[in-house]
Amino acid sequence: MASSLGAQPGSTGAPGPYGFETTCVACHATHPLNPDAVGRVALEGLPERYEPGRRYRLHVTVSHADPALHRFGFQLTALASASLDPAGELVVTEPDRTQLMQALASDRQYLGHTLEGTAPDAAGAARWSFEWLAPPSSVGEVAFFAAANAVDEDGSKEGDRVYSPSPRPLATLAGPPVRRERP
Repeated sequence: MASSLGAQPGSTGAPGPYGFETTCVACHATHPLNPDAVGRVALEGLPERYEPGRRYRLHVTVSHADPALHRFGFQLTALASASLDPAGELVVTEPDRTQLMQALASDRQYLGHTLEGTAPDAAGAARWSFEWLAPPSSVGEVAFFAAANAVDEDGSKEGDRVYSPSPRPLATLAGPPVRRERP
């Protein structure tokens, strides 16, 4: 249950300067990543393009239909696709359910669940809300990387299932339109 407090920062499967981050499979290793077609992780609320400096209310949803899986968790980060630098700011809006973390050797910001936040909102699913503050100027496309788990709550890391599109992002968001000056 140690990780029910949240995964170590850098568990989203995002690319980095030395390869890809791990996912929750690093600890919850009974099954491979994406072991079935029933589990799902989704990011909702993204517009088609972002406006620099604007706040967006977003939601992460994790679901699985297996009634033996009682709790859910996730970790997410936002990166500029071109540079893999942090893009914007993740803002906690549900402090009892989500928390911010930062890796020691990185300036990346991670949003993840708290212990209380692992409880389902409905049978077979949990949903977390947060805000993303877009960068103050365009960084081009922004990629959101995430990994999520559905756990059986038996006190061990065995039997849990992890979902992530890694090494691909969970979602991408186009930058603002490029304005061209007329000659």
